[in-house]
Amino acid sequence: MSEVKISWWEPTDSERQWLRRYTSSDQHKCSATGGYCNAMFELGEADILYTKDGYIAGDRDNRKPADGDHRWPKACNACGRPFGDDDPHQLFGKQIYICEATGERSTLDKVPVGGCWDAWWISERRREGPTGSGYMVGPDHRSLVVKLPGNHDWYIDSRASNCTKPDESEHSCWVRHGRPEDGTLHVDKDGNTCAAGAGSIAVPGFHGFLHHGVLRDC
Repeated sequence: MSEVKISWWEPTDSERQWLRRYTSSDQHKCSATGGYCNAMFELGEADILYTKDGYIAGDRDNRKPADGDHRWPKACNACGRPFGDDDPHQLFGKQIYICEATGERSTLDKVPVGGCWDAWWISERRREGPTGSGYMVGPDHRSLVVKLPGNHDWYIDSRASNCTKPDESEHSCWVRHGRPEDGTLHVDKDGNTCAAGAGSIAVPGFHGFLHHGVLRDC
């Protein structure tokens, strides 16, 4: 990757749903992955149901089909082990986001490199009060995330692993300026920060900077 422009993604009121069968890893280890046995059948899109407080409702039991429905997976995708009657039948959902510039729709695990969004499940609890790496929110009380190569998510407002002020919460390990919506998002060390790095981000397979709305290799 040489460089990629940042794109802004907003949440919608729709989710992608799957019929999921799995076995908890504390009861059985998958022989192929070492984790839990798992399989999903994609249903498509559906409206999100919200709680009275405005959060996504986690309980979908009243919307899932009967356990005898032929669409439920019969065996683990990884090792082929058949599921038992006691293994859960779960209606699984992921919120769909939309790119304002292109109209493209995606769940966050499939957002392309350079995609940026607000982790509202963090920032919603930080609308008021202090900001900084210890609180995982920036000066605008948002918690911005950028998709990196290798499907890694960079939480810009989080604490860096090599932070030199681990007991101080109100500085920013990565200092951001501008806004992703208009292509001016810029990350550096110009502000109340620590001595960790020079404003770059390093993950397996990628080391680079986010400057003036563009993600590029070092």
